[in-house]
Amino acid sequence: MNNKVMMIIVAILLIIATIYSIYAIFSSDSEVEEEDKTNTLVSEVIEDECTEEYKETQNTTPVSLPQEKVAANAILILKKYYVKCEHTINEYVELPQELVNMTKEEVQAQYPEWEVIGFEPEKITLYKEFEDECGEHFKLKVENGKVIVYIINKDGTESLYEKTNISSEYLTETDLINMQDGLEIYGKEELNKIIEDFE
Repeated sequence: MNNKVMMIIVAILLIIATIYSIYAIFSSDSEVEEEDKTNTLVSEVIEDECTEEYKETQNTTPVSLPQEKVAANAILILKKYYVKCEHTINEYVELPQELVNMTKEEVQAQYPEWEVIGFEPEKITLYKEFEDECGEHFKLKVENGKVIVYIINKDGTESLYEKTNISSEYLTETDLINMQDGLEIYGKEELNKIIEDFE
């Protein structure tokens, strides 16, 4: 009795599996056919539209767009990369009057030793690499209860850069620990930011 029941269950499962397989095969075939029809229609439409647009452009003459020129109130940024210390300094300088109304190509011709890496009417960015150090390496120390700024020279020696009025009693314990051997800072922007944080 058990064998008969078992055989009936297996037979039913085989029938269900067969029906499901047949359904899956037919439904995937019909999806592929529909997709092929859609692709054919889309490609025909695109081809027709492109062909018409191409024919229309054959009868037109190309118009050159006006070139961007430097505005009178533009900012000039000199981006300097120093190979020895691998630092980049951004220097913001007053725009020379002779650059006003120049195109990118004219600016590049005016500064052949620099590369024009950014050109907008209000902002020009020039880039150049230097085989040197940036000269903006600083060290902060606490001496006689005040924060003192030293500049690190190219030969590694330190020279007094600025005596601040910042008292060490207002610094956190972490800042004091960091400045025991001197807190090294790169760049005037970073130096100014840290000094402002201390004040």
